[in-house]
Amino acid sequence: MKQKKHVLSHSVVLLVTLIVASVLFGELFRPKFNNDNYWPLDVTYESFYEMEENTVDVLFLGSSHAISAFSPQELYDETGIRSFNLSSEEQSLLVSYYWLREALRFQKPKAVVLDTVVCFPYTDTPYNCTEPSIRKALEPMKWSSVKWEAISAISSLDPKETFASYLFPIIRYHARWNDLTYGDIHFWPPQNTSLKGYAVLSEDYGKEDYVPLTEEPAVPAGTHPLMMEYLDRIVSLCKEEGIELILVSTPYMEATGETHQAMADYASKNALTYIDFNLEDVIQEMDFVFRDDMADAGHANTSGAVKLTDYIGAVCVEHGIPSKADEQYERSRAYVNRQIKNANLYRIDNMKELMGSINYDQYLIFVNGSDSSSFSSLEIELEEAWDSPVGLIMEDGIVTDISDQKIQGYRFFDNISYKILPGDKSSSITINGVTYTRNTEGVQIILLDREKGYVIDHSCYDRNGQRVQ
Repeated sequence: MKQKKHVLSHSVVLLVTLIVASVLFGELFRPKFNNDNYWPLDVTYESFYEMEENTVDVLFLGSSHAISAFSPQELYDETGIRSFNLSSEEQSLLVSYYWLREALRFQKPKAVVLDTVVCFPYTDTPYNCTEPSIRKALEPMKWSSVKWEAISAISSLDPKETFASYLFPIIRYHARWNDLTYGDIHFWPPQNTSLKGYAVLSEDYGKEDYVPLTEEPAVPAGTHPLMMEYLDRIVSLCKEEGIELILVSTPYMEATGETHQAMADYASKNALTYIDFNLEDVIQEMDFVFRDDMADAGHANTSGAVKLTDYIGAVCVEHGIPSKADEQYERSRAYVNRQIKNANLYRIDNMKELMGSINYDQYLIFVNGSDSSSFSSLEIELEEAWDSPVGLIMEDGIVTDISDQKIQGYRFFDNISYKILPGDKSSSITINGVTYTRNTEGVQIILLDREKGYVIDHSCYDRNGQRVQ
């Protein structure tokens, strides 16, 4: 009998050990979206859970269109309204519904701003988005009855999305063993969570082919049945909780009079506020220029986000959403402003202006084609540097000239590696596994943000110090 108990106890210990190991390895193997310029979703959800309870008065939900359109920091700075952006890539309204329920476990928002782009057929999956997008949004959610129900709903719609693969992510991601990096250790390197769900995009769409909509009556576009079912659930939940629900359609090349009519009819039927940012009068009121204020055909850049956020802020004020001073938003202002500045460094065309606009202690600066004495005083002699194979690295204002030597380094606490190899005509500079080459004659400058751990600007300048790449 004792021997049987001994075997049983060992079996239980072994089983528990296997379960714990499966969970831990599953979390290790799960793809992380932390140190990402555009869509750092793990950081988004981590930072949401870090917010003090009942300090978020407006929630943004929706697709990537909403991630880049609405900045909680901009809303707070302009109106004093506290908000958080819980949007995610291709966010199915099924995901929106469950993230709203999850948010209500910790916050008591007075308004929800919901992006409607996924109300219309988007993919051929039953949940109207790709499988990776579902996982990016649901896997970082804390385990509770809400997550349990969300995964059950997904697995009932798609048998390939098994409940076990969410409970033990190693089932889904076991093949990633060869792709693991330090970034897959969830807490390493530490991530700044100040953006509160906003994605900083800086590119310019640059095309003139966008045509705003008019409010002429149109035949409503066909909607996605499951999305409308979950939109009904969101409407009901907001009414139960006394939350003002505001539907929005952000600027989008594929917006049509038919899609506008479908959402306008739904909003009218359910007594909801609906703002279509594609309407000509709204575009004009915001002074929104699609060519300049969009990063691409569906995502706002930093200037567009200011205009969209300020507009929705005025709507929130009209709906009586109060302002309140909050240290969480006061602390994050400097970081958010810095990331916006980083994203727009490429707009600076003059080399000396670029170098004069940054704080040296915040960056590692790699230079290809110059000399250390001239660079340290920002008087780069382009004629002398023209065919120079010199490579430089500047840190905290101190320049290392490596014109005749190999230099490499690894900053463990920042998860940054770099290697510079001198060459006959130009040095080879490799940072975090990516090699940057000087594709044009002149001076190459690479700026790496030491806090973020990745390159935020790579440029080349001609004899006159003007950006050519």
